[in-house]
Amino acid sequence: MASELEQLKAGIASLEAQRSALGDVVVDLALAPLRAKLAALAQAASSSADGAQKLKQVTILFLDVVGSTSLSEKLDPEEISAVMDGALARGTEIVSSHRGKVLQYAGDNLLAVFGADEVSEDDTECAVLCGLALLAEGRALGADVARRHGYAGLNVRVGVHTGGVLLGGGVDAEGTIRGSAVNIAARMEQTAPPGGLRISNDTFQHVRGVFEVEQQPPLHVKGVDAPMITYLVLRAKPRGFRTGTRGIEGVETRMVGREAEFQVLQDAFTRLHRERSLAFVTVVAEAGVGKSRLLLEFEQWVQGSGERFSLFQGRADPQTEGRPFGLLRDVIAWRLQIADDDSMAVAKDKVEQGIVPLFTEEGPELAQSHAHLLGHLIGLDFSDSRYVKGILEDPKQIRARGFHAAAQVFRRLVATDGVPILLQLDDLHWADDGSLEFLMHLARVNRDVPMLVIGLTRATLFERASDWSSIEDIHQRIDLSPLDKVHSQMLAGELLKKLPEVPAALSELIMGRAEGNPFYMEVLVKMLVGQGALEIGVDLWTLHPERLLATRVPATLTGVLQARLDSLPADERLALQQASVIGLVFWDQALAALDTKAPLALPALERRELALPHKEASLDGMREYAFRHQILHEVTYGTL
Repeated sequence: MASELEQLKAGIASLEAQRSALGDVVVDLALAPLRAKLAALAQAASSSADGAQKLKQVTILFLDVVGSTSLSEKLDPEEISAVMDGALARGTEIVSSHRGKVLQYAGDNLLAVFGADEVSEDDTECAVLCGLALLAEGRALGADVARRHGYAGLNVRVGVHTGGVLLGGGVDAEGTIRGSAVNIAARMEQTAPPGGLRISNDTFQHVRGVFEVEQQPPLHVKGVDAPMITYLVLRAKPRGFRTGTRGIEGVETRMVGREAEFQVLQDAFTRLHRERSLAFVTVVAEAGVGKSRLLLEFEQWVQGSGERFSLFQGRADPQTEGRPFGLLRDVIAWRLQIADDDSMAVAKDKVEQGIVPLFTEEGPELAQSHAHLLGHLIGLDFSDSRYVKGILEDPKQIRARGFHAAAQVFRRLVATDGVPILLQLDDLHWADDGSLEFLMHLARVNRDVPMLVIGLTRATLFERASDWSSIEDIHQRIDLSPLDKVHSQMLAGELLKKLPEVPAALSELIMGRAEGNPFYMEVLVKMLVGQGALEIGVDLWTLHPERLLATRVPATLTGVLQARLDSLPADERLALQQASVIGLVFWDQALAALDTKAPLALPALERRELALPHKEASLDGMREYAFRHQILHEVTYGTL
């Protein structure tokens, strides 16, 4: 199927290139059957779940058990088989628990992928976390083998790479994966030290700032022209907002085009100290438009303002959406410094130590009950507590008492310290329903508490949660739009300011493809660096114009957009794929010619701002649409 798709795409491109010579009528007549065939193949690929081939960006993980050959010389075949079967079985469990999928086993190693069936934006992070968990399991395996069999050389090593692959097809459709990315991932594993995890630069770009890493000397990989930059992952960084995941190393850029929105946040903080009451501000924008940068600038401003305040932070992710009170747990855990790897006993002790002192005036029993009820609500096991035991079968009562305790924590903290609270919540669109309900509870019962809640979110939050309308009197919404051409040009100048001279063609390349999205602009510049078109020097950069011609959408951006596509209902995704065959700009009647049901999905795609209608159609009787981004069109077309 892949070769047929490529032939169809090439044929369509060839005919389009001859439009000026052959004329629109001839070309359109020739293209019609080709596009219909391509749409049919796309529909078959979308609806088939029996191992059909599909092109996808995934994160690939290889695991190898080191020392198994030497161990096999010391043990009977039954014993070595039991050791290896147990190791691979446990490894498979760890992969599955991190939302990965094992595709292949071979002797003493396994190959797994993340993002094969459904893409999430944190697939790469899950893969690296999985790699660290596999290393921990390898250490436990080695200790067990040493104790049981007296052999001290058993360990594991892991390699991870992110890239495009072809999944499915062949004799073993479920386990088939092809592409140079697989070879690169294997090379990451083969060159990792025993007990080590090596990741490629493509993977690193997805998780920069999330893990502590050590950059390694350039690595030569067969089939890759230039030596590869790779990293050894040491550990996950402590809980807190990720830092450094955006931006270009060595280049400090100023915030561009967000002066009015920045002023809204400054005014809200000033009112917090003057009026001493509860207020909510939500910053709403799609991925990469500038929510995180705006918050970073605000954080730096408040730290230098001289005003005192108590800080709380929380971040939702695709997993917290299905985890009851997951975001509330993250807020409490950040404040009390509860680490992800803390034992249950340690986490419970931190809750008691952090919360009980706030309620000492109410007596030790009531203070302890607040701590136990809140801790149990957020997932810590206080079921043996006498304050929880009697209501274990009544989740509504646990929720009500836990909400009361959490709201009282903020109230008591203000009373104790005498300073207002700043609560920062990132990625609210992934927040679980329970945590969103708590925010509404907070708005009802703590209006007299000096507290500013700033939430960063995508517009999809308001498709799920309509309660925000009930707090309009204390809620401000800031909508960030893509940068206009003037500000895009200013940002391009900031990103490229280490070039002695910025050619207009380079600036237009970055601006045109990113279409006002600052994150996309940064990713495109990083792509040019990675492909050698921009050479980074100590003080100045060098441009190699001949390498500007071959540009591809970088993996980081592909993953974001692919996750968005995978999250769509099947009919909307198929309609968007079919529209991509027509072009960056398409018409409803042309889409209907490919599939009579496809235009029915256009209103939903319009609401999601993936396909935008033009006010005036270019062809009589047809309504014209365009993909939200040129890169979105490219990634959608690339999924066929």
